[in-house]
Amino acid sequence: MPGPPRRRLSLGWLALPVVLVPLGWLLFAGLGRDPREIPSPLIGHPLPTLEAMTLDGDAFASASVAGHPIVVNIWASWCTPCIDEHAVLLDAADAHPELHVVGVIYQDTADGARRFLARYGDGGWPNLLDDNGRIAIDLGVTGPPETVFVDARGIVRARHIGPLTADVMATLLSGIGVSP
Repeated sequence: MPGPPRRRLSLGWLALPVVLVPLGWLLFAGLGRDPREIPSPLIGHPLPTLEAMTLDGDAFASASVAGHPIVVNIWASWCTPCIDEHAVLLDAADAHPELHVVGVIYQDTADGARRFLARYGDGGWPNLLDDNGRIAIDLGVTGPPETVFVDARGIVRARHIGPLTADVMATLLSGIGVSP
């Protein structure tokens, strides 16, 4: 006597968890993160060598500021948030003579950068022309404003994406050994 008809095992039901579990994990992991926080492989490693001509026509090499805490600020004259941030950088440079600020002009013209500095203040620090984008690539820049904080041993300790505020600057400067 034949038994009840056998149902064929369908593997279609396995596809549902195979698709939903990774999708659920991506949503869970992504929703809990600040989209402005992009991890940097530079953190904890030496600052890449920076060599370029400055806006003033001088040759610059990062070795010239070795042994000092450094703030490398990526900016552009067309960057609206860079205007407010520039005042924060000027204040920090005035308050901390041991701090070396280095600007990197991102996808901009020398004339545009000069007009920006004439209008908003020239802090006297070197502003590097990154005509071929090599510095931006080496630093992993996503766009201005971005700032890299380097301790006196030349180790990158932090990267900030977006405009700096006085509070953010004070916190990140303490991370590179600059007292408030």
